[in-house]
Amino acid sequence: MDVKFINPFINAVVKAIETMLGDSAERMAPSVKKDNIPQGDISGIIGFASNNIYGSVALSFPTATAVLVFNKMMGESLTAINDDVRDIVGELANIVAGGAKKEFAEMGLSFDISIPTVVMGNNHTITHKGGTPVVTVPFKLSGNSFVLEISLKIKTTLQSESEQQRTAMTTK
Repeated sequence: MDVKFINPFINAVVKAIETMLGDSAERMAPSVKKDNIPQGDISGIIGFASNNIYGSVALSFPTATAVLVFNKMMGESLTAINDDVRDIVGELANIVAGGAKKEFAEMGLSFDISIPTVVMGNNHTITHKGGTPVVTVPFKLSGNSFVLEISLKIKTTLQSESEQQRTAMTTK
């Protein structure tokens, strides 16, 4: 998967944390996910699709990080996940998908996004559709961690058209 298609999601996470929490998220080394088990206790998932691109993005938080995010955003002092924390996790997933959507539009690619789904539990799984590899990008936030997962498929006609345009430009 080309990094130019991963960066919009990473950029959206960084911007969302800066804007919504007034904090900074430190990106760690990405990797390819080997199973469906998230690295957190609560995950916000958004699907996206169009004629040329489809996939899904998820944010997975351990309980401590999800509560920290909620407390920073809302000025509260919760110690456990409740419905309000669930809502914040879904909203962050929505903000990240929307931010990435804006960057993709600047590349000439558009897609629609679904409403967020939030899944909780120590043994929950995330199955990204489309048969594409899932890239995970861990982040550190105030000594806590969370993970961005991206599964993305760009239809080959786009890649072929792009290659044809480059070839046409070099042969003129």
